Amino acid sequence: MITSPDPVAREIKEGDRAIVSDWAWVDLVGDLNPVKRDSHEFGHKRHYGIKRGGIVTVVGIKEDRLLVFYSISGTQGGTSCPTRSLFFITKEEFSNMKAEYSRVRKSKESEEELVERLVTGWLVGQSAENEHAK
Repeated sequence: MITSPDPVAREIKEGDRAIVSDWAWVDLVGDLNPVKRDSHEFGHKRHYGIKRGGIVTVVGIKEDRLLVFYSISGTQGGTSCPTRSLFFITKEEFSNMKAEYSRVRKSKESEEELVERLVTGWLVGQSAENEHAK
């Protein structure tokens, strides 16, 4: 019996990108631009956090593991992973990251629309009260 490949695995290819949806710990396997920060050097096999808004790009695939390149703008401090770092994640983690970021973005947009609608309604009410008080 021939089985078709996992649909998640079929969808992910080198060059695919995902936006990090939330802080997560990763173990670096490489840093294409080692830097010193907080009296230690970022480099191989270090445990650091990736931040929401960072971008991971698939640079290699081996079975269920993806080697990804991490980039984020701005200066990172503390235990934040520096830009231009490499680490492994699973295909499932990558897919979940893409889905979660999309969900968070939609939720945030809905919340912003709700705030705008409520504030607009409140301002209209305030304006009517002021007109009535005159």
